[in-house]
Amino acid sequence: MTIKEFENKYWYMSELKALAKSLEIPFDSKTRKDQLEEMIIQFLETGTVNKKNSCRIKNRNIDILNNHSYVKNFRNKKETWEFINSEMDKRVPGLKPKSGAKYWLNRWIENKLSNGEKITYNDVVCEYIRLNKTEEKLPQIPSCKFNNFISDYLANEKNTTRKDALEAWTMLKDMKVKKDYITWKKINIHK
Repeated sequence: MTIKEFENKYWYMSELKALAKSLEIPFDSKTRKDQLEEMIIQFLETGTVNKKNSCRIKNRNIDILNNHSYVKNFRNKKETWEFINSEMDKRVPGLKPKSGAKYWLNRWIENKLSNGEKITYNDVVCEYIRLNKTEEKLPQIPSCKFNNFISDYLANEKNTTRKDALEAWTMLKDMKVKKDYITWKKINIHK
């Protein structure tokens, strides 16, 4: 299988897990869809998987939630988000969380920690505020191809319904092309 063939197919998580197992790519139950896709692409490119992208080291230590604590074991839990949102509200009262801000904050934290950078919970709160104050929409979440397509379709196609968007998605999903609205639009201009 080539990388292009892999990228031009819509994969369900169960299919990705089966493919990863057949390629003997190690992953755990907490591996996200986008991480698994990235590991498979890396394997198709190089024949190996970067160890830092595969199974996580289990760390049962819980970080102390205050602005001066270093992030060692970030947990995407209710208590953590209550702390982050409370701190954001103290600094910028009334600032509402934007769609995708949690996702991009998590990727920012992962990137910093995987590169050996030390960050505090104050840094996390500041980054979350920055993401939520951004004027434009945040980038779409890459592993949500279906959601991104439906959202873009409904935003760009005049006088259409969700049913129309679902029919367009079903057509696109079965084609061996990139799974996004722009590709669908290019294909449909020529019809």
